[in-house]
Amino acid sequence: MILLAVDTALDACAAAVATERDGTVEIHAVRDVIGRGHAEHLMRVVDEVLAYAGVGHVDLDGYAVSVGPGSFTGIRVGVAAVRGFALASGRPAVSVTTLEALASEGRDIRPERPILAVIDARKNEVYAQAFDAGGRPLGPATVASAGVVARHGAEIGAVLIGSGAPLVAAADPTLEIAATTPFPAIDTHALLALPRLAAAGPHTPRPSPLYVRPADAKPQGAARLARLTPGGLAAEVGS
Repeated sequence: MILLAVDTALDACAAAVATERDGTVEIHAVRDVIGRGHAEHLMRVVDEVLAYAGVGHVDLDGYAVSVGPGSFTGIRVGVAAVRGFALASGRPAVSVTTLEALASEGRDIRPERPILAVIDARKNEVYAQAFDAGGRPLGPATVASAGVVARHGAEIGAVLIGSGAPLVAAADPTLEIAATTPFPAIDTHALLALPRLAAAGPHTPRPSPLYVRPADAKPQGAARLARLTPGGLAAEVGS
């Protein structure tokens, strides 16, 4: 099985080709840390990793993409690209979330403990999701204040991982930080996606963005749009 995984949900623009043969997985990965501008970088990164792995789209069995939470624009770029690849090739695509990928890396560090994956969402809030020691989610992904998340982490005895870990630990210094990883590795996304792709069928849902809070930018209202027309501005200036 050969899989192309893409992650544009956070500051990285990354892609990986994972090849699984006889229980052995080989991963080729390309990652640029860019913060913004994923739309301009993604296709180059995909072309680079395919060339690095020595395969083309025709060789792939399917695709995977990180669906968030994270940057609204970045998530849309990755999801749209992978859905386009899957549609054009007739191959399946599966989803991985940033929080479950972080939690997977947390289990590698502290395998015996529940993991609370937390991403800095700004405004003193974090995207958060808790997982038990076996990797099963203990609830849905959410966004909440650092204090609320810290209380939950203390209740379940969780270890923190992710860019939001310092914020949460500041609210409760008794909480342990496994790592302040700014984003999960694309390799982790690919490894989580392989069994999902193997189980994918014709009715597997297409990847969709995971948004856990509304976007800061909102569509302009009709009154606001009318005011911004030349006639509206002229009337406002003349009044």
